[in-house]
Amino acid sequence: MNLVQKPGSVTGMRWVQTISAGLFATFMAWPPAAARITAGQEQTSVEYRNAPAGVAYMGDETCRECHEPQYNDFKKTGMGRSLSIPGPGNWPEFTKSVTLLNKKLGRRYTVSVTGGKMYHTESGMGADGKQEYAEKHEVAFTVGSGDLGRSYLVAKGDALFVSPISYYTGSRGWDLSPGYESGQFLSFTRPVWNLCASCHAGLSRPVLGTRNRYQVPAFRFLSVGCERCHGPGELHVRERRENAPLGGAVDFSIVNPARLPRHLRDDVCKQCHLLGDAQILRPGKTYLDFRPGTSLDNVVSIFSAPVTADVDVIRALSHPEQLEMSRCSIQSNRRLGCITCHDPHVQLRGVEAAAHFRGKCLSCHTLESCSFSVKRRQSTMPPDNCIQCHMPKRAVSNLGHSALTDHRILRIPSQSPLMADAARESPDDLIYHTKPSPKPDAAPDLRTLALAYFEVSQLYPAFRRKGFALLEQAARELPDDAEVQAAYGMVLMLARPRALSEASQALQKAIDAGSRSVEVRTRLAKLRLRDGKLASAIQLYNEAIETDPYYTPAYLGLAYLYAVAEDRQEAIETLQRILKYDPGNETARTAMTDAKVDAKE
Repeated sequence: MNLVQKPGSVTGMRWVQTISAGLFATFMAWPPAAARITAGQEQTSVEYRNAPAGVAYMGDETCRECHEPQYNDFKKTGMGRSLSIPGPGNWPEFTKSVTLLNKKLGRRYTVSVTGGKMYHTESGMGADGKQEYAEKHEVAFTVGSGDLGRSYLVAKGDALFVSPISYYTGSRGWDLSPGYESGQFLSFTRPVWNLCASCHAGLSRPVLGTRNRYQVPAFRFLSVGCERCHGPGELHVRERRENAPLGGAVDFSIVNPARLPRHLRDDVCKQCHLLGDAQILRPGKTYLDFRPGTSLDNVVSIFSAPVTADVDVIRALSHPEQLEMSRCSIQSNRRLGCITCHDPHVQLRGVEAAAHFRGKCLSCHTLESCSFSVKRRQSTMPPDNCIQCHMPKRAVSNLGHSALTDHRILRIPSQSPLMADAARESPDDLIYHTKPSPKPDAAPDLRTLALAYFEVSQLYPAFRRKGFALLEQAARELPDDAEVQAAYGMVLMLARPRALSEASQALQKAIDAGSRSVEVRTRLAKLRLRDGKLASAIQLYNEAIETDPYYTPAYLGLAYLYAVAEDRQEAIETLQRILKYDPGNETARTAMTDAKVDAKE
């Protein structure tokens, strides 16, 4: 193999240019927050004895021994049905084959049930209407209760991916899964991030340091269960079975969220129901380290940009954020929380739900405070329904074909409060949702704030200047922090394209500090290739592939490297490795076609 590029030898090679274009698009995307996972131990200073790390989870069936009524009610809720294995209980409407054609993508999708198993198939159609490839997978897991819809997970080795199609209850039909309709993902390539799995499952088993690889089986407990809110049950179960004395009015062997200080109470819900615009894990922590009864900020800090929300659209996983914007929350000095109105053990519907929440409203308000006439209030369905007027369902910006309840509790539904005003923050500062205490002056540390601005600036360019300044300061003060150096190096590649040696140094510092990130390695390999250090670049690409065998940017980078070194066979074999797990990959397919044309010329 020739590792020295000959001057001008790449100019006419269409397939090399195709790979290069794919690489450029890939390197412009910064890594998502959910990709950052490392091992760690929880520390706690609360009085609940099941909060520290090391107390074991027992599972819902153990709780059922003494709490069967609550168990039965909870299993009917959305949380109690959050994740399942496909079977007759969740596919009765799909026993007949379903076909979905997306003309824009030129792809056809089918859903079929054969031999007691569900299968999803994607096939690509050429301009002539003929099938160019087909990819079929058995569905391993069903995500969602079906209240809004269901998505589906497939396994490739020990890695989990989201199927490109989902079922939407509101439209009673199939369409592209979230993230696919915008073209962000194609085929069976959307990773099941550790954050997604940890919130949808009772207890996931991720391979630490990876995006979407899991131990086998991937989940110890499938759906969300009792211990997600009450904490691990080992102590409680053992002491209750032994009839051990309580030692007081409160059983401190198991968390009761209703008895927690309000910021710790709300953290129990925020662990899954608040996504924000940035989530920054503490060094050495994983999402699984959070224990009810402790501060969520000990594990992860969550921030949002102080933007004005669209009055007609809300975001999924933003209910706590919306509630913080409400006058009800502000004027109650934040005493109003999720479980003020919701009993997580039950899911009310229809007339029963309207009556329940009306009663909650009237515990603070009076009938006289409503400006509408009795006749107007009785015209709602169900009648006299506070929620319908003040908390209507609105379209969800990041979840197609769905509507969720607006928790901003707007007095006048056509008006939308400013997030910054509600949070008492400057419009130039990020909103810090996980302050470890109710003190208004609580502030994040430099590391957390710098990484938060780094993430938020990917969505809102207005924060880039401040974010870069913070990240530059953090990189100087924290030279051994792998995440800070990784973020700094990736920003420098874009912010200072004429000083890429500085970016290279930062990315190497990240690796030296213990980063296992495939993104760091592929970006550093690109810089090594630019400097003519091909052997180093090959090593970095192979390290990334070893960590994540389905990380396409590493394969594309390696194929491009072989191409510029004029090792056609190695380049083609690398592209074939992509097409083996992702046969619809357009960059790899086009490069293979162009390589064949170049070979003939």
